[in-house]
Amino acid sequence: MNAPDWFHDPRIRNISPAKLNFLLKLAEQIEGKSQKQAMPILFGAVASAGKQNLQFSSEEFQLIFEIMKEGKSEAEKRKMDETLKKAQKMMGQS
Repeated sequence: MNAPDWFHDPRIRNISPAKLNFLLKLAEQIEGKSQKQAMPILFGAVASAGKQNLQFSSEEFQLIFEIMKEGKSEAEKRKMDETLKKAQKMMGQS
């Protein structure tokens, strides 16, 4: 898989390469999956991130999701917002 456009967005230049590579691998795993199919993968990713000492701030999550939502339909954006809320709950953020 080629890196998606959001991976090269200059707004994420301050996020560590380790975090970006982790997110790229996660994006590959959940691409094309429904929210129901993606949630177990996200749970596993949260555990994996913890083991790798990768801590994402809520600002980092928000920025990445905002970039990823660009160009999507309103329905896709709503689904992504729901996924973000669930991911933030899983990581103890609000």
